[in-house]
Amino acid sequence: MDAAIASAWRSRVTDDDTVWILGDVGCLDELASLPGTKHLVFGNDDRPRKPFVESGVFETTQTKRTLEIGCGKILLVHDPRSASPDHTRILHGHTHSLPDEPDPRFVSVSVDKTDWGPINLDEVLRRFAARGTAWA
Repeated sequence: MDAAIASAWRSRVTDDDTVWILGDVGCLDELASLPGTKHLVFGNDDRPRKPFVESGVFETTQTKRTLEIGCGKILLVHDPRSASPDHTRILHGHTHSLPDEPDPRFVSVSVDKTDWGPINLDEVLRRFAARGTAWA
């Protein structure tokens, strides 16, 4: 699985790209060798947190992050259940190989739902639109 993720990552990400990782990192050594500026939203398996913070792999580490993009806001979290009802678009990891969460505000970017690698913002927006949460 690590080799599949690294291969997909290298085919999609350049050194100039920014990548938000929504938890449950796995191997820091492999991740450090991959291109892009990396930001981590901690997952439930990213414990203890200190090695992730001190690794130098991530530009930032946090428990959640709101991204403001031209057409609105997206909350980045690991577990979608941690989002409050006032968030309209929630991008998350955590759920694997299951159908998407029933709440249309949630879009999962777990690697098993993205062909094992990061997806770009256009694809994220397409997935929100497919769930009925497109921007007007």
